[in-house]
Amino acid sequence: MPRKELEEVRNKKFRAMVGYLYENSPYYHRKFDELKLKPSDFRTTADVVKGPLTVKQDFAINQAEKPPFGDFHCITMDEWSRDGFMIESTGGTTAKPRIFMVSAADRDTWSYLYARAFWAFGIRPGDILFNATVYGPFPGMWGAHYGAHLIRCPIIPGGGMDSKRRLFFMRETRATVLIGVPSYVMHLAEEARKTGIDPAKDTNVNHVVMMAEPGACVPSTKKRVEDDWSATTHDYFGHTEAFMGGVLGYSCAEEDAHHDRPVNDHISEDMAIVEVVDPETYEPVGKEEKGITIVTNLMSLSYPLFRYVMGDLIRYTDDPCECGRTFGRAMGGLLGRVDDMLKIRGTVVYPSAIEEVIHSFKELGNEYEIVLTKAGELDEVLVRVEVNPSVPLLNWSQLSKKLSEELALAIGLRVNVELLENGSLTRFTRGDLDAKAKRLKDLRPKAH
Repeated sequence: MPRKELEEVRNKKFRAMVGYLYENSPYYHRKFDELKLKPSDFRTTADVVKGPLTVKQDFAINQAEKPPFGDFHCITMDEWSRDGFMIESTGGTTAKPRIFMVSAADRDTWSYLYARAFWAFGIRPGDILFNATVYGPFPGMWGAHYGAHLIRCPIIPGGGMDSKRRLFFMRETRATVLIGVPSYVMHLAEEARKTGIDPAKDTNVNHVVMMAEPGACVPSTKKRVEDDWSATTHDYFGHTEAFMGGVLGYSCAEEDAHHDRPVNDHISEDMAIVEVVDPETYEPVGKEEKGITIVTNLMSLSYPLFRYVMGDLIRYTDDPCECGRTFGRAMGGLLGRVDDMLKIRGTVVYPSAIEEVIHSFKELGNEYEIVLTKAGELDEVLVRVEVNPSVPLLNWSQLSKKLSEELALAIGLRVNVELLENGSLTRFTRGDLDAKAKRLKDLRPKAH
């Protein structure tokens, strides 16, 4: 669709959404009234900046005041009990989980978004999908499940299985598509080799769909996964609150064919308004400049959120893609979260830059961790990495020196390296979307 026509569609959806939100969400009705705003004040997507920002703490406070769901939804609990699909929830690892009512209509929209992403990847009827994520109150795996059905592909729900059983079902069903978190996808290949299975030769997998971690957008990690499985990798991202777990960004077959740079993910601009702003001033950044995302949901019956501060870093471009799709794109996918950004000796460091270097060394395994400490007034960085069993101990000293040098070049800081035997570090073996590989240990004293 030409960009001009797409913008007309977005404007119509935006006007409809604002009116619906104002009439049906008590929470947003109050917010708009406080700002003396009416639905008629919002005519085009450019007007979105007039409205209130929403942050995750707003949900926590609102649900605590009006349990269990708060009053920001556009459907009532009675309506949901008669025509609902499920609840979705945040991980809740550091606080009480936030829970959200999901309607059957939202399930249908999820399904469409996932089907559209799968089609862009090159998945077609005749493919068999294996979902190696844990099914639960997190929407990603459900969207993938129902999206596969929309394009007439069967899906094997591998959530309740250990790695050995997953490999059994993948081989028995001749699954051609593996869906999983990058760290788990690499772990599964490692487990296969331990049992004498070569995932590249002894399985039918030719597509690996990844999410939740930046792996598919890190060229060296992408290469590892593609070599492990002899398959093409694909990337998508979403967000539980901001986009109800739907596919907000996704790669395409043309982008996935690039191996010398991170892929650029298409943004579902017919379903959301995505602002890219400076993380401190919240002012818009220029085209292709890095900023955090603020998302306004145009698609949900349950809770079409207004200007939710998603907080993921992207670089936006509306330059056309080789594939012909006209959506704007996130250059390099999600670049990380402001929460993930490390400030070390005054230098900003993103963990994905360290991952890129480590996975470029064929002598090193998949598992690593970053440990931050303080020596006097100076921050110290220690990167602990497993070495592949085939590398002789005699070569470790030289390997450590070379890795330290490459990391220093990549992030602009001196880095200490500790090499470990294979199997020394914790594995993340379930493939949970909310249990992304926790590789950072910040042991620096907290400022008071």
